[in-house]
Amino acid sequence: MSRPVMKREIIEESAIRLFATKGLARTTIKDIATAAGVTEGALYRWYDGKEEMAWKLFNRELDQFTHLVSEMLFDDRLPFSLRLAQAVQTIYDYYHYNSDQFAFILLTQHGFPEDKLLSRETEPHGLAERFVGQAVGLGEIPPCDADLFAGLIMGAIMQPLVLHRYGKIELTPETPELVTTACLRMLGARA
Repeated sequence: MSRPVMKREIIEESAIRLFATKGLARTTIKDIATAAGVTEGALYRWYDGKEEMAWKLFNRELDQFTHLVSEMLFDDRLPFSLRLAQAVQTIYDYYHYNSDQFAFILLTQHGFPEDKLLSRETEPHGLAERFVGQAVGLGEIPPCDADLFAGLIMGAIMQPLVLHRYGKIELTPETPELVTTACLRMLGARA
């Protein structure tokens, strides 16, 4: 009974790795089957096709990622700057330990049809916007356009990871702290 579950996990891991490296459009069912060491028919046991597989895997991975980050951002027992620092560290740790899943989430989101785009409640920008808006409301940061500043801090957090993924920069253990400091400055908050 556990054998089909293991096979499905291997198929899904192979698909995520391929989607993260080749992209959604250039990855075929045959590519996934070959990488997983199964027949193409084995993939259809769980999915109607590549697009359905990619969409379900994308939502699963995004849910796991946003849940981790949400726990840090909205832990009201901690001061604003510490919540942001812990969220940034969580994102960088996730990238370090789940590189393919991170790239899959980040890069594949643009390959889905417009009718499948995420709502403001479930996508990362909406999460960042709520965090900034809440901080403004609580007086933790000066008034600002929460939508704009959410985009700015997301860019500051994510762009170094994208640059690292493409071999343009090195990440050090100090990188998350440097990124957090830059985000706090942009938001007008104290470190």
